[in-house]
Amino acid sequence: MCSKSTIVIESGAGTASSSPCPNHYTHPYHFDELRLGGGSNQQPYFRALVFFNKKPGLTDEFFHEHWKSVHADLTMQVQDSGVYLTRYVQFHQEAQHKTAMEPLLEASMGSMHIAPYDGCAEFHAESAEHFVSFMKGVYASAHLVGCGTRFVDLVQGYHVMVGYDNLIFGPRIRGESGSDGILKGDERMNVSERIARRVKIEPRRKRKRVDFDAEKAVDGIDAEKM
Repeated sequence: MCSKSTIVIESGAGTASSSPCPNHYTHPYHFDELRLGGGSNQQPYFRALVFFNKKPGLTDEFFHEHWKSVHADLTMQVQDSGVYLTRYVQFHQEAQHKTAMEPLLEASMGSMHIAPYDGCAEFHAESAEHFVSFMKGVYASAHLVGCGTRFVDLVQGYHVMVGYDNLIFGPRIRGESGSDGILKGDERMNVSERIARRVKIEPRRKRKRVDFDAEKAVDGIDAEKM
């Protein structure tokens, strides 16, 4: 959490008091690869998320099953989809998933809300241009466009978010040329005693500090053993 500070940083670097977060320039980093000014772990693919809702009057069961089967098959038949895309994922949000999040919404004291969508189609491509070329193929397919009119709420339409992944925790996608983030098992991670007993590792508070090794981090984890 940001704490109050008025520390002045070297000339030209900005001051804590001039930043929306008082310790933006003075935060003591535990993970050196996340340090300000060190760049980001941007993955090499262009990512597009297409959010939408089911057509009014349809059951949840039909919507999700139709999207997984007929619509998915038509999508994969789009001309040159295997050239322009590197990944296609369907993200399904059903009633039980929303219910499972009720404790989280309550804990957030009203600051968090369930996104108002039934699904999200995720696409990875080598570039924005490749994604646009693929989508032009989608709209050129009468069968695929017609399928969409039968199960998607086109009054609300499709909402698109595009950009890149900055990978913080977890391995890179297999087959992609990106770099791993901080990996599970990294000795710098905080682990409670309760969880440590469950997974049979030493709790964080009983470990000595492990210095970050940049060379070993290329493989995703500081391999120094206790």
